[in-house]
Amino acid sequence: MILTVFLSNNEQILTEVPITPETTCRDVVEFCKEPGEGGCHLAEVWRGSERPIPYDHMMYEHLQKWGTRREEVKFFLRHEDSPAESSEQ
Repeated sequence: MILTVFLSNNEQILTEVPITPETTCRDVVEFCKEPGEGGCHLAEVWRGSERPIPYDHMMYEHLQKWGTRREEVKFFLRHEDSPAESSEQ
């Protein structure tokens, strides 16, 4: 399975990430961010609503849950710490 991740808001810069049943959200973030870049997180946007995805989330299962609606969801690498992760500390 391949996940398209947009690296900027304008949706012109993207990368495709191979997803296996063992792939976590953290793996996707590490694949997408620049070497040495600090806090980043993966966010999904669906119908104007944005939600950060927890680092330990299993991406294959997550994409499977979307089913046929997966085409409606866009994933963005946000170049800032995840609000969910920072609030847990």
